[in-house]
Amino acid sequence: MSPTFGRTSALLEIRGLAKRFGGVIAVDGLDLSVEAGEVRGLIGPNGSGKTTTINLVSALYRPDAGQVFLDGERIERLRPHEIAGRGVARTFQISKLFGNMTVLENVLVPALAELDRGARRAPEQIRERARRLLDLVLLDGLRDAPAKELSGGQSMLLQIARGLMLQPIRLFLMDEPFAGVHPTIKDTIMETILNANRDEGVTFLIVSHEMATLRRLASRVSVMHEGRLIAEGSFEAVANQPAVLEAYLGG
Repeated sequence: MSPTFGRTSALLEIRGLAKRFGGVIAVDGLDLSVEAGEVRGLIGPNGSGKTTTINLVSALYRPDAGQVFLDGERIERLRPHEIAGRGVARTFQISKLFGNMTVLENVLVPALAELDRGARRAPEQIRERARRLLDLVLLDGLRDAPAKELSGGQSMLLQIARGLMLQPIRLFLMDEPFAGVHPTIKDTIMETILNANRDEGVTFLIVSHEMATLRRLASRVSVMHEGRLIAEGSFEAVANQPAVLEAYLGG
């Protein structure tokens, strides 16, 4: 495949992506494209390869085959910190926080990594943005508390604020951000996503089983089953497709 193949209008372009764990094929020749400025849902039954796809794009896993382009640049062989350095953030369903560090210190981590790479943001600008993001996710009052004291929903909010500290932030990958969180926190997560998308042009790819919530955020969804893309479009367009019904309900 030509190295220029990924130079399209899409921010994220996945072609022929594959990942196997022993005898299990988790992602099987996946093709997926996400436009810049889009909020895209990634849905499918359990075991369909959604989280593995997020892990491949964010370089937590190395693919066995296929290519991933970010704004035309091949990234599938980069390391996680190199992916982050290109403006790709992510959340984990099981929170990955520095438990003994404060809430504010957790949010500051990406900015400190930027400084280590030679970025020139002034310390007062970094701290101001961190406080602004904590205020956005309603955690500024807990900024001096250890992160390990947060609830599950608050931990997800902190992951989101930390991801948005990347500058510039272009793509945010989210793995089940609404799972098991209080409805009030769910509303805050949705509002944060919509604000970041509208005000900063952040593109989102969101894995979720919360269909009603995702429907309020994403104009388009991609449906995976057995590691492949089986449908794509609006919720209305994919809901009654035979392949989708069979994937969710069985043959």
